[in-house]
Amino acid sequence: MTTESIASTETLNHESKTRSMIKSRTGQIVLIQDSKGLGTGLVVGDDGWILTNKHVAPSVGPFRVILANGQNVHGVGVHQSAHHDLAIVKVAVKTPDWFDTNEHVADEYTVGEEVFALGHPRGCRFSVSRGIISNPHREFEKEYFVQTDVAINPGNSGGPLVNALGQLIGIVTMTLSWSQGLGFCVPGDTAADYVRYVRRLVRQNVVKIPDVLLANAQEAERPAHEVVRGAIDVLAEAGKIAIEEEKPEEGWAKLKRKNAEIEVKVENDTLRVWGRVAKLGPSERSNARLLFQLLQKNNSELGGPCFHVDGDDDLRIGLVRPTTGLDALQAFWVIDQVSHLVEDWSAKVTKMAFGDAATVSTSGAENPGYPLIQLPGLPGEEKK
Repeated sequence: MTTESIASTETLNHESKTRSMIKSRTGQIVLIQDSKGLGTGLVVGDDGWILTNKHVAPSVGPFRVILANGQNVHGVGVHQSAHHDLAIVKVAVKTPDWFDTNEHVADEYTVGEEVFALGHPRGCRFSVSRGIISNPHREFEKEYFVQTDVAINPGNSGGPLVNALGQLIGIVTMTLSWSQGLGFCVPGDTAADYVRYVRRLVRQNVVKIPDVLLANAQEAERPAHEVVRGAIDVLAEAGKIAIEEEKPEEGWAKLKRKNAEIEVKVENDTLRVWGRVAKLGPSERSNARLLFQLLQKNNSELGGPCFHVDGDDDLRIGLVRPTTGLDALQAFWVIDQVSHLVEDWSAKVTKMAFGDAATVSTSGAENPGYPLIQLPGLPGEEKK
């Protein structure tokens, strides 16, 4: 065989082994979701133990956990470590496909080594990104992290960073704000030590697993579409909205409040409520100042609701909320808030487009207190 043929064969073998490794490790991650956002977890035992970040699972919960096989269950927080931004979540089902933190943690890793991050970036479930180790021992506030250029986004938090052999390099924990290719992970050996530490605390009855909370959460749960339908009924009976059209089997409804029309959709464990504010013509689409102002308001004045433009050039405003822990009162708030926002911003956007944008009144756009799906972060060191 020629040198080129040997190199080609080795490359194919490497790629085949990498694909097999990724398939295996993807089966060991989960999606963890609460009312504030979502993140990733790594199954670390056949008894439902899951390793993640503290900022993904900061409390006892309960949390929504979606396994790689699609099984949708509740989970509870067992322990949290603020020092290392790590946490353990427990689900009440057997998890036979799990990652052994005693056997598969990398002992050594170097600059330039190929690595893979597994997780749910921006809600894109069970995604994989590839990069290299940029620095194996980056120090922040007297703690060491593995620095990588792997693409990391909100939703990757708590997921594993593994090498080409599938060994754990670290647990994804943060990026630097306003940066690209600057991701940081809690080292794998630190994460493995933490899992052993919490198991020891449980064995010694120092930490108790909240099994009662887990059982109660599963018994009390109502389907999300029923919760939202109950909220719509309350709004309709109060004369706040009228039901224009609905498809209960699809979790969809079109509602009307005065001149504002809004749509409600329950899909993929998410409640989406939105309404059309304006139709963008050619001049509005090319008005960079207008579009820039709308983007600015997404991050400031709106305080949770966001603008977006659909394929028909409709400018819409809406809220997205996980259905985990959703009750009728919360659903009521979201639907009611969006209907108000559609009314308010229909006039405001017209004024921004055709009037003096600098004098646009923002009364009525105060922070409503309803969070969009987003994870907490710190200035300069954004948690993901």
